[in-house]
Amino acid sequence: MQYKYYLHLFAGMAMLELGNLASSLAPFNVSAVSESLGANSQESGLVVTLELFFAAISSLFFGTVSYKGKALAFCGSLIVICSYFLCSIASDVNQITFIKAFSGIGCGMLIASGHSILASSNDPNRSYAIFTIFASLTAATLIYISSTWIEDGGHQNYFFNFIYVYLALSLFFIFANKINQASADNAKGSISNRFLYFLLIAAVLFYEIPSSGMWAFMERFGVEYVGMEISEVGWVISLAIILSLGGPVFVGVFGNRLERKIIILFCLFVSALCVYFIFGIPSINTFYYGNIIWNIVFVVMVILILAAAADIDPSGRLGSWLNACILLSASVAPAVFGWVMLTNELTVIYPYLLLFLLVAMVCIGMTKKDLESPDKV
Repeated sequence: MQYKYYLHLFAGMAMLELGNLASSLAPFNVSAVSESLGANSQESGLVVTLELFFAAISSLFFGTVSYKGKALAFCGSLIVICSYFLCSIASDVNQITFIKAFSGIGCGMLIASGHSILASSNDPNRSYAIFTIFASLTAATLIYISSTWIEDGGHQNYFFNFIYVYLALSLFFIFANKINQASADNAKGSISNRFLYFLLIAAVLFYEIPSSGMWAFMERFGVEYVGMEISEVGWVISLAIILSLGGPVFVGVFGNRLERKIIILFCLFVSALCVYFIFGIPSINTFYYGNIIWNIVFVVMVILILAAAADIDPSGRLGSWLNACILLSASVAPAVFGWVMLTNELTVIYPYLLLFLLVAMVCIGMTKKDLESPDKV
């Protein structure tokens, strides 16, 4: 029945959202240990780095196995829940760093399971667009609430409350159907064009390194450089995520009629402009509008890249690999940015961020017609 299919897709969306929450909440994972435990920028950045690194490695591994689905997702969620509980009773930043690394393994299980469901859907463009709306609403709500959790109860309150979040969304996993992995693998899943895979992976890496570093320290930048309160930064970022819902609505309405390559290149160009205005001309207005525009083009680009990956490989492997690349970049960038910020400012290094975005544009430009949906090639 049709409603069972939609519940199956929603279960995949819940898995993928829970797996990627560590990335969405990176600024406030940094803030939690900075405010409550007095960690410096390098120590707090390392907390995010290790969790996302192990999430990336885990999603790479579990993205290739044949037993993705409900059971693996429940196992991953249990690992993350236990990790959050241990973080809530930890009293040292080094303890939290080790625990969050273990949590990353569970996140990777959730990511692999979620992509295996969404990539095999009938219309990847709309499936990932709907997922982005769901993920954006969830992340915006949690980001705004988590900023108040930190102010009210420090890292203990922050980490413990997320146990309830994971428990609630994990209940939807029961609606997931068994995945016919063999048919998905045989459809178009063979790696027939290694250069195309390389270009997509390189583009994602070069875009995500500056984006992830910016995202992890966006809260600190707003507080320390622009002079805003934590709750004010939380409100700006939450509002930016909510307004970015126009992006997936645009993709969902126009679907396969979009020229994916042209739209992705446009999004990269606009992202470069946002980097310049946020960090090159720092003020409340550039922070406010820059974050809004940046979030809109970011979600549009991610949807189209993941939809293209689903058309290239419906088994979900390429989607998991690209997600892993996003997390690898997100894992390295906070530690690197934290180290840089010990002696420099983000306003000094933003030209290098622009260079990375330029390389990503070159990689996308070399993909020819490979990113378009099958009915347009």
